Amino acid sequence: MTRRRILPTLLLTAGLAIGGQPGMVLIPAGEFQMGRTKTTDDDSTGMRPRALLDDRPVYSVELDAYYLDANEVSQADYAKFVSATARTAPYHWLGGEAPEGKENYAVHNVDWDDATAYCEWAGKRLPTEAEWERAARGGLDGKDYPWGDESPNNKARFNTPEGPGPVGKYKQNDFGIYDIVGGVAEWNSDWFERTYYETSPAKNPKGAETGMYRSIRGGSWSSGPRRVTVFFRNWVRPNQKSPNIGFRCAKDSE
Repeated sequence: MTRRRILPTLLLTAGLAIGGQPGMVLIPAGEFQMGRTKTTDDDSTGMRPRALLDDRPVYSVELDAYYLDANEVSQADYAKFVSATARTAPYHWLGGEAPEGKENYAVHNVDWDDATAYCEWAGKRLPTEAEWERAARGGLDGKDYPWGDESPNNKARFNTPEGPGPVGKYKQNDFGIYDIVGGVAEWNSDWFERTYYETSPAKNPKGAETGMYRSIRGGSWSSGPRRVTVFFRNWVRPNQKSPNIGFRCAKDSE
């Protein structure tokens, strides 16, 4: 399969995507290969559970341009939302306040409704799975990680017992996106459907119309290297609150 490196047209001025909002980057319209392009030794043996094959078949997806937050939403960001809306704070915030010294850490222990409400309050929305994956790939088709195929060691927060960390710590990818693998797994807008890649529309797919679970992508601080890739899909109930799950927001291009 041909691997294409698509250089983004990023319209950035001091972190402001022109036409977007501060802290967002413009992901240009274009086509990319969605899904896992490589086979593993156990694919052909039948030993790999079918649920872990839901990142296939690979197919071409065309997306309109959109904006995406360069960073995961931080606890400081979320604190402004809680203050403005009186929404219940994450359960690990003692006294309803973000932990002192960890204001710049990725927010977590928020469910899908919390994440959706925050994005709407900010004039944004959650990204679709396709938007998330295109941004995560950074224009690199056929690669395992946002930076290529090299090990995630020292490139992402993963496989650690220490929990979520600060946003923006690791190098951005070629689209200007930070920490999109590792750190915290990120809520997407899609209902999860295991076989969706087999029937998905080729342009601007938005996921199944209904379901029991919502999609999360990117792995987290507790994940091994095979789960902090750009293609690994996971799913949880929308009311799940976990120290492993946070989010970032998207916005339509204007």
